[in-house]
Amino acid sequence: MFKRLWSRFGGERAVHKATVRIDFFPQDLAVPRIFWHQSREPAQDTVALGLFFYARILYELAELNETRTAKELMCFLDKVRGLVLAQEGEVKRPRLPLGAVRLGEAPGQEPPLRQYRAEFYQGQDGGFRLDFQGSIGKEGFYLPAAFLVFLQTCINDLPEEDLKQLLTGVGRLHTYYRYRKDFWDGTAITAGPAFALSREEIAPKETASESKTPQPEEE
Repeated sequence: MFKRLWSRFGGERAVHKATVRIDFFPQDLAVPRIFWHQSREPAQDTVALGLFFYARILYELAELNETRTAKELMCFLDKVRGLVLAQEGEVKRPRLPLGAVRLGEAPGQEPPLRQYRAEFYQGQDGGFRLDFQGSIGKEGFYLPAAFLVFLQTCINDLPEEDLKQLLTGVGRLHTYYRYRKDFWDGTAITAGPAFALSREEIAPKETASESKTPQPEEE
């Protein structure tokens, strides 16, 4: 009991690795930024950050009764994975269809109309945690857009091996949700990404039954 309390009140502090900010300005301008605080390998840490961020976006959508939007986002990302990883040993870097949303630089001192912020931590046991907060209103549009804007920066900038690992992890995360837990289960926001980052496999008996959600595309 003492050890648990000591951990909770600061005896075993988590490392604050990064802050993600996705700001939306007028004229559908989106400005994604990652601020690294403590990371020896930001590209590698971006893989874990991206998976935890994605899991939280799906969870937030489900909590807001936007489950259909979450499933559509999953299906879309299956197509993105198939496109980026279409050729073995080589990755493509497509421009995602973001509709009216465009990426750019923040316009001076003008405050954003909407902001989504994620704080990314790693505990002494090696596990990760992501704290999330965002603007209220039109979440069925802006929550998916926030992740797709983040993903576009990864497609543009991540080294090939890290981008492959991120998108492979997205596929594993989908497998986890479809066959083991739903993304609206609170424990899935940590257990799902942890599975995606691991080498664990789903037991055949757990994948035998039909799933009501769309099946992952073959890789």
